[in-house]
Amino acid sequence: MDQKSKPKPTKLVGILRGQIDRIETLIRSGYTLETIRQMLEEELDLSIKIRTLETGLYRVRKERKGSAQDARQLHRPKRTVTLSAEPAPTSPARQPPLDSGEDEKALESWSPPKKKINPHLLALMERQRAEREKGS
Repeated sequence: MDQKSKPKPTKLVGILRGQIDRIETLIRSGYTLETIRQMLEEELDLSIKIRTLETGLYRVRKERKGSAQDARQLHRPKRTVTLSAEPAPTSPARQPPLDSGEDEKALESWSPPKKKINPHLLALMERQRAEREKGS
């Protein structure tokens, strides 16, 4: 089919698909969506709401992103998995300890980290304790 004989798109998303590169260039140049909306209205003799333009641009960008990902998928080499007769190696963190006594020693020497306490909170707690002692 010839380029000239193709019917022009009548829906906004179809129109935006054909104009997306130009619109993106205008946005990067500093034009606002409102200005672009006005330009499109004048060119197409079509009433366009700003929200409709935003939604249409979102859909076209999403389609482009999806088609770009599809193209990358086609050119990506396929991975092959070969099975080994040996068991898979485990990381050192998953290996069981050799000596259970080492774990007990480590637990005995472990202490929780010291928390930094707000000095104002300490002063408040000190005053409350002093008041309780006076009251008793």
